[in-house]
Amino acid sequence: MDDTTPRRHDRLMSAFVVVTIVALGVVVAGLTQPPDEPSLTVQPTTTPIETAPPPPPEYDVVTPEVAYPTTIPGCDTVDPPVEASYFGVAGFGGATYDNPIAPWLTGPKAHLMSQALVRALPADISFARGKIPYFDPIPVFENLPEGQQIDGTSALSDVTRGDRSGFISVGVAQRTDGVPPCVAGALDSRETLSDGTVVDRQDTWQEVDGARTSNRSATAYRPDGSRIDAYSSAPGDEDRLPFSMTELVRVATDPAFATSTPAPPDTPGNIAECRPYPGSDGVATELTAPVVDSLNTALARADTGGLIPTPPLGALRSSAFGDALCQVVNSAAGRLTVTVGSPVSPQVLDDTPQGNGPVPVPAGTVVSIPTASGLGVTLSTENPWDPAELERIGRTPELAAQ
Repeated sequence: MDDTTPRRHDRLMSAFVVVTIVALGVVVAGLTQPPDEPSLTVQPTTTPIETAPPPPPEYDVVTPEVAYPTTIPGCDTVDPPVEASYFGVAGFGGATYDNPIAPWLTGPKAHLMSQALVRALPADISFARGKIPYFDPIPVFENLPEGQQIDGTSALSDVTRGDRSGFISVGVAQRTDGVPPCVAGALDSRETLSDGTVVDRQDTWQEVDGARTSNRSATAYRPDGSRIDAYSSAPGDEDRLPFSMTELVRVATDPAFATSTPAPPDTPGNIAECRPYPGSDGVATELTAPVVDSLNTALARADTGGLIPTPPLGALRSSAFGDALCQVVNSAAGRLTVTVGSPVSPQVLDDTPQGNGPVPVPAGTVVSIPTASGLGVTLSTENPWDPAELERIGRTPELAAQ
């Protein structure tokens, strides 16, 4: 019997699920009709013909051959390889940190995990475009079959390390189905640590139209049901990856990612994914991790008066919607968003559409304070509030000195 499967033109997926989140997708079929024929005084009646959209381009995708039967270090038995599977979901609206599918993931917990991730990564890593990885909220999707609900959070970033550039993603979820069986092609080795944590390791690659991408992953299954996936990829061969396997294992096994450990009271956090105030892009100051930590420390000391931010301030984060940092919390003035980026000019403040405009912002009170460092601190509330109180936060001495 042949002990290998043929080289397969598909991607073997085991530790990760690829999910396409589509806000709204509509395919409009074109209508065609014969051109006018001037020689006829009466045009023939024609039926419009639906034109199908062009087929998607075909790619030649190659993954390594998978031997089976086989043995894997650390596995008593090995299951046969499985085919890749994908599914798509459609979601509307913003994601918040109160998804009932994952009650363990609060805004403060996400903030602590984000800080732990930056600490766990090598010090010589640079984040592309200043996008420091931060664990996002889990969207709520209606009418998804059981077993297809998205129940994990992830933080990701493009990174540079010396002459190597690549990608890192860390996913955290709480699972009840235990440690999965060993599957041929899905892992290279399995190890059980002294505390009962099971760690799977894999180095692999795939080629798309002949261009190779190398992938390296470490997945930790903790006794409390936490599953942590640390994944890195880079164009080229294995030696172009920016992280060693030892470094990824250290991230995956960091106790800060245990889902059973809640954030202590009064930990800063976000209530949702935030959007910086319009006009705050084009940040001149490099917002590195130490700078962000310093800004957060200063913001946590601000006198918030009667606003009573919940969670507390001090969890500024990079945003997918711009270069600036932001934090969004509940407060006595409704939703309160703090943005640290370029100073927002009075004209932008006056011209920014409110409510349901093209770039809607809360129709409450907005103040923007320039600081000595060249950064601007912009605070906006959902409901009207005393501008002097917002200005006092923006002029916090330690914050203005950054």
